[in-house]
Amino acid sequence: MCGASQEPLADFHDTVVATVNVGSVPVAFGKFIGPKPPKPAFAGTPGSKNCVGTSVSALSNQFGTLTAAANAFGESVTALQNAITAFCKS
Repeated sequence: MCGASQEPLADFHDTVVATVNVGSVPVAFGKFIGPKPPKPAFAGTPGSKNCVGTSVSALSNQFGTLTAAANAFGESVTALQNAITAFCKS
């Protein structure tokens, strides 16, 4: 436990319940504990033969191209393709 507070900084659900001042100049606050980010989900059905194709097609239809979809998510095309492949194998 840091400082004068005896309260826990996070509950058992990994939810931030307090911030801790970690500097004096400049003042710095941060989120130290948080839930795991959700796994990505795509349009295809994991395990099906056409999962990758269905997922890529849906993203291309929604964003125009796979490159535009990757840019919208802040990822490279390769990273997006890898995420789709991992999703479809799950």
